[in-house]
Amino acid sequence: MNRRELLLATGALLGTKLVWAQSGKAPYRIGLLVSLDAVGWFVAAMKDRDWVQGRDYLLVKSRTPFTAGNAQDAAKHIVAENPDLIVVGPTAFALAAHRQTSTIPIVMWVSGYPVEAGLANSLRKPGKNVTGNSIYAGTGVWGKMVQILKEAKPATKRVGVLWGYAPPAFLREEIDPGQQEIRNAASTLGLATQLTEISKPEDALASIAQLARDGADALIIAGRTPLGAYREKAVELCVAKRLPVIVDARWPVSEEPYPLFAYGAVLDDLMRQATTYVVQILKGARAGDLPIQQPSKVELVVNLKFARAIGLPIPQSLLIRANWVIE
Repeated sequence: MNRRELLLATGALLGTKLVWAQSGKAPYRIGLLVSLDAVGWFVAAMKDRDWVQGRDYLLVKSRTPFTAGNAQDAAKHIVAENPDLIVVGPTAFALAAHRQTSTIPIVMWVSGYPVEAGLANSLRKPGKNVTGNSIYAGTGVWGKMVQILKEAKPATKRVGVLWGYAPPAFLREEIDPGQQEIRNAASTLGLATQLTEISKPEDALASIAQLARDGADALIIAGRTPLGAYREKAVELCVAKRLPVIVDARWPVSEEPYPLFAYGAVLDDLMRQATTYVVQILKGARAGDLPIQQPSKVELVVNLKFARAIGLPIPQSLLIRANWVIE
């Protein structure tokens, strides 16, 4: 750092301390257990609410890497710092944080089935120290994914499911409702289902190949992270097997190859929803009194490159509904 940069940094720090002194209190300390992308979304969403990092709040981050396998250690580190509030990503991290504290408010950026996971008494009145967003409970997302596959390929008879939300990172009580929703939707449409759970990325390719051999003619991939470094090869394998595939959240559109469909909540918009609760709680609201929210935006991405590669014409009805069409 040169002398000019040092002076600017020192001036900014002194200015921040002056604001603290004038306000009579130090900034709030907010613990974050979210992915790296989500940190930027959080800071931007808070700025939109005129809450500025350094002036109004400080971020407390765990020294432990953000992975499902490290959830307990990461939560323990955050809670030991005694922040005023904790923002968490997937349900596994909400559970880990809740096991460490029943008093520090916890706001979920994303969660699956928080009631079934024991984080809340109900969606309308959580009652504990946890609130935020649910991307699956009560949304019908899984059933709609089955419908999209059937609409895209009417000849579909069997839907394969590659389920990445596997124990022990995710509780069986939270997994079962989503899987049952898929089975119910498939049954209504006269489809059979075949489900395979994976907990390691290296199992993805063999599992997809086995689902195809067992007669799956369309595929749901639940959970992007378990694909890990095999993401690209997994999509290429689906193309090779001429297997229409839908995932439960939008991947970065720049990532190639891309699945045929993505359907789910808009993650950065969910962060804006979460920060509404962050501000309310820091101003005095109780987390247990704030209803767990559902997504205000759900989007459909259609990849025509994938469709052309497997020779599948996409119905106009789906293209009209798509929020993003990859040409």
